[in-house]
Amino acid sequence: MGDTRAFDDLAEGYQRFRPDYPQAAWETLRGYVGPDVELLVDVGAGTGIATRALRATFGAGPDVVGVEPGEGMRAQAENVAGDVRYVAAPAEALPFADGSASLVLTAQALHWFDRPAFYAEATRVLRPGGVIAVLVNDRDTAASSFLQAYEDLLERHNDDYSRDYRHFPVSDELDAAFGMGDDYRFGWSRRQTRDEFVGTALSSSKTNAVVRKLGEAETRAAIGAVLALHFAGDDVEIPFTTSLFLRRRSA
Repeated sequence: MGDTRAFDDLAEGYQRFRPDYPQAAWETLRGYVGPDVELLVDVGAGTGIATRALRATFGAGPDVVGVEPGEGMRAQAENVAGDVRYVAAPAEALPFADGSASLVLTAQALHWFDRPAFYAEATRVLRPGGVIAVLVNDRDTAASSFLQAYEDLLERHNDDYSRDYRHFPVSDELDAAFGMGDDYRFGWSRRQTRDEFVGTALSSSKTNAVVRKLGEAETRAAIGAVLALHFAGDDVEIPFTTSLFLRRRSA
């Protein structure tokens, strides 16, 4: 897994500003997994956004566990009520018995993992017929001239950044590891104020690299200038596509 400290200094902003996932994605996941569930695992849980959603989606019965190695992120997760629990462990060494999990989910975290090692661990801990789910929120840059300009800003000031950094063949990798399954896409939009968008941006490790280069005040000003060019008022609408990839462990 990548540097577990990457988000520790950003954890408070991450908890406050990061988006949830569309309800349709959770309903699709629940229907795919089915009602007979015991242990639901959220790997790379961060501040617990998806972990808490698992509890809301599947109800009071199953054990819901968020796996998060980053101390700062885990502390933020544990500060929010949700009738779930959290453990410190990397994605590549999950602290669960063989064949014990009904679901292994990772939401917005797969790109940080040693993916082959994670897929092997998910296979180990899933019960026969258990589900691995990968959930990804992506800003729909192609649908927004503002987002294109914002990505230009990040690429201009962060030499290690590409807007395509999460574009890898998730579906093909899951097919190879688990066999064929189902992929879903959900389009939606998020409304924020300008300040909320800046807060969301600053909760990103990619934008934080710009902060280290320019300083926070100049970074805020640069993002604000792009916002002002594209939105007349204080309201900002950001289009998203959420991808949900579902596979089963073979019996």
